[in-house]
Amino acid sequence: MKPRTPFVVNAIIAVGLITGAFYMFLQNFDFITSPIFLATIAISLVLLLINNSLGALIDAEKFRQLSEEQKKEYIELVKTPYLTRLWGDAFKQSKEETTGEVAILDHGFDGIKELDNLLPKWYVGLFAITIVYAVVYFVAYSATDFAHQIEEYDEEYKTQLAAIAEYDKIAPQATIETAEYNPDWVAEGEVIYNQTCKTCHGEGAQGLSGPNQTDDYWINIQDEYKSEAGEFKNIFYTVWNGSKNDATMRPFGAGGELRGNDIVKVSSYLYKLNQDTKKNADGSAPGKAPQGNLAPWSKSAAAPAASAAPAEAAVTAPEQGVDSTAAATTE
Repeated sequence: MKPRTPFVVNAIIAVGLITGAFYMFLQNFDFITSPIFLATIAISLVLLLINNSLGALIDAEKFRQLSEEQKKEYIELVKTPYLTRLWGDAFKQSKEETTGEVAILDHGFDGIKELDNLLPKWYVGLFAITIVYAVVYFVAYSATDFAHQIEEYDEEYKTQLAAIAEYDKIAPQATIETAEYNPDWVAEGEVIYNQTCKTCHGEGAQGLSGPNQTDDYWINIQDEYKSEAGEFKNIFYTVWNGSKNDATMRPFGAGGELRGNDIVKVSSYLYKLNQDTKKNADGSAPGKAPQGNLAPWSKSAAAPAASAAPAEAAVTAPEQGVDSTAAATTE
């Protein structure tokens, strides 16, 4: 006969298991003050008290049936601190280690005998804990979002986007003086283009109602940006200030519809797209026919200016489902 585990130990284990199960299903600790959680803890403790009382009655009856020697052994065990008993049981030595006698089971197979050595209790206990945890984990994984990598990734992604949005509110914004081509922003610039500029300038910026952005012909060229490095600056300038000749290409930067860094992103995309497009000998490119004049930084052979329609790259009424709050750049 062995002493039972103290009520306090059972209570701590029960509270820990219940708390862990609630966290698995809810994935936060807001339930600590929840009436349902507190009621579950209270009911569990009451059941443990009832079990402890019934166990005490059973142990008392068993104790009366023990011999005097067994009673003395039991009393000595009760006097030993619980943690000391637990440690001794967990690392209890085998019969061979204590007496030197090799314990062999009374059965075998093909002449092979099996040693009668039990696994350490700490090992058996750890095995039992993993089984219980596996069951709880399986239920939580099947019935909730706990431990789902996709859901956790989406949640983390949303958190990061929110942090980026907060930073963007206070981040220094580019101006025409500080704006520079940034290859790291090309991908984001393509997203902005497809959402806001594609309606007028078409797929791959090859032109629709607005001009083709991939050739070497430009309608809007600022005098201060005619150098070889002026292409990017002209793109940024036009989106920021709009067109003086066509109100449909309004000043998206100056008007507060796009921030400077967003204009750098879409300008970086269009600049790279123009650089990567293979031009014809006269500076034209696939898509809409050239408009404007051959850019001073163009590497194309001299060619007669194309008949330029005076219209700027306009942002006209968007097709259904397309946001027109931002503009494409204008050559």
